[in-house]
Amino acid sequence: MEFVTLKPEHVMGLRNLVAVHSTFEITQEIANELADLGGYAAIADGEILGIGGVFPQLWGGGLAWAWLSRSWRKHANETTSGIKRILDESDYPRIEVGVLAGFKAGHSWAKRLGFYLETPVARRWGPDGLDYSIYVKLKGGV
Repeated sequence: MEFVTLKPEHVMGLRNLVAVHSTFEITQEIANELADLGGYAAIADGEILGIGGVFPQLWGGGLAWAWLSRSWRKHANETTSGIKRILDESDYPRIEVGVLAGFKAGHSWAKRLGFYLETPVARRWGPDGLDYSIYVKLKGGV
């Protein structure tokens, strides 16, 4: 498994996404914008397992994001430890991540990545207008 700098073709090559609404369509424009913002692609055996990164926030912190294919589970431990390392090595003093309310696997994974629950329910927080829980990871710990 390897983590490589995110390119538009990684975004376009991602298939069978976990926890994404069926009406969501990845377009070339979205792929280009995500790659321009920076991030990584996790690849194993020639398959794109997931993409993600940290968007800079105006206040100096970051907002973590990830899109995972269903096949990432075959490499869950390796993927999780690689992402945790990337997050731990970032320069952001505070990184936030939103997890869809009720998405138990997402909540569990956020905790495995070293985030702690700060806001149990943020109403209409996401771009989809749904409720999320906000997890936070602070440089140097809580």
